[in-house]
This record gives sequence, C-alpha cells and structure tokens, in this order.
Amino acid sequence: MRKRKRVLNGILIAIAVFAGVAFLFPIFWMVRSSFMGLEELYRTPPVIFPQMATLKNYTEALKQSDLLLQFRNSCVITALCVAGSVISSSLTAYGFSRFDFKYKKVWFMLIISTMMLPAAVTLIPQYRMWNKLHLLGTIVPMVVPAWFGGSAYFTFMLRQFFQTIPKELDEAARVDGAGYFRIYLRIILPLTKPALIVVALFAFVNAWNEFFYTVIYLNGHQKLKTLTLGLYMFKGVYSTNYGAVLALAAVISIPALIFFLIGNKYFVEGISMTGIKG
Repeated sequence: MRKRKRVLNGILIAIAVFAGVAFLFPIFWMVRSSFMGLEELYRTPPVIFPQMATLKNYTEALKQSDLLLQFRNSCVITALCVAGSVISSSLTAYGFSRFDFKYKKVWFMLIISTMMLPAAVTLIPQYRMWNKLHLLGTIVPMVVPAWFGGSAYFTFMLRQFFQTIPKELDEAARVDGAGYFRIYLRIILPLTKPALIVVALFAFVNAWNEFFYTVIYLNGHQKLKTLTLGLYMFKGVYSTNYGAVLALAAVISIPALIFFLIGNKYFVEGISMTGIKG
C-alpha cells in the first residue's frame, strides 16, 4: 500500500509539474521574446533565451503607445467593476442565503441559468438599449452591469460561502438590536473576506482583460481607449514587429500578476471553503 501510494503521489506531482509548465510557458515565451531583436526573434531554429537582450522593444512600445491614458482608463473601469461586483453580488447572495421569501428557489434558478447564456445572445439587446439611452462611447455600458448583480457565478459562490456561517450569529446580533444591514456589514462581510477577495480577483481579471465589449462600446473614442484596445490597435500598426507588441503585452500583464500574487493566499482559501455547505 505504501509503495502504491508513493507511485500515485509521484504521478500526481508529475501531472502538476507538467500542467504548471504548460500554463507558464506562454508567459515565459512572451517575456523572452520581448527582450529579443527582430533577427534573433525570427531565427530558425528558435533560441530559448535571448543571447543579446535588449530593451529596445519596451522603449519603442512605450514611446509609440498612449500608455498613461490607456492605463488610467483601464484602472477607472476596473476599479468601478470590482467595487460593483463585490457589493452587488454580496448583497444578492446575502438575501438568498439569509432570507425566506416566495419563489426563492425559482428566482435563484433563474439567476444561475443566466450563466448558460453566451455573450452573443444578449449582445444585440444590450447594444440597442445603450444606443437608445445615448450612452455608446462612454464607460457606462462597461461599468453599470457590475452594479446590478455583478455576475451569477459570483452570487452563487458567495451564497455557498454565506451558508457556512451559522445563523445563530444573526439571531444574537438581532437580540442586541442590530438590523439586517448592520449584520451584513459587521458580521457577514468580515467573516467572508477570503470569498470576497476571490470575487474581487476574478472581477479584476475579467475587467482588466476585457476586449470584446471595449471594441463594441469604446472603439473609435481615443480618449476612452483601454490597454487591451490599445494593444489591439498597436498590433495593427506594428504587425511585423512582434517584439514591441509582446513587450507592450508584458507591461499590460504586470498589474494582473501582481494582484493575483497579493491575493493568492485568500484565493486558495476562498476556493477551498466555497461549497462546503450546499
């Protein structure tokens, strides 16, 4: 049994190492290529590490792209989306986990069923709605949906997490005179910090890397360009200089990596604890 267990552990470790290498290799290739000149970048067979590392790609990418404006726009949209997702999804999950009301299960099933709808199905109705409201070319279509429910997945995950908190804490707080909103702020939120950080992390990555809706709602508005839209336009201009394109892509990826490394501990804790109680 011990030998079989060691073999199984070895196989699992090998699979984990292989998966880690597979996921990290594109990042390594992007960073590696960003430090290469064109001659070395197109060399056949390809070299693994740059033999003559250069920062020329980074200087050219930063010089030719309006990075500061795009960075500011991405930060504003991402911050608003993260705040809206955390607040709205936590309030919705709090209602479904703590209150009993008519057709509660039906409403929850309707919310969860929206996860099965592809974005293309709701794209045209949303576009027509924002067009009727004369809000195309603004950040409103990018931000407002996060403040009205956030995401069905976030609501489901937080509801599962909230249900692990004993309701006796709510009853004790109500005896002391606390209302529902005070219980939400003073008891529920502090006890669910890992889950909230997971929601914030997912919302950050989704908003920071958003490209599909930025092309639809913000394309053609130079002052509202985000980093992803700027990278797309930069690639169109510098399609032959992949070194500069990859250098700009590496710069754009840094904030998301930093945000993940900071919240990694809570991310693992939140994912492991979510779903303990159905």
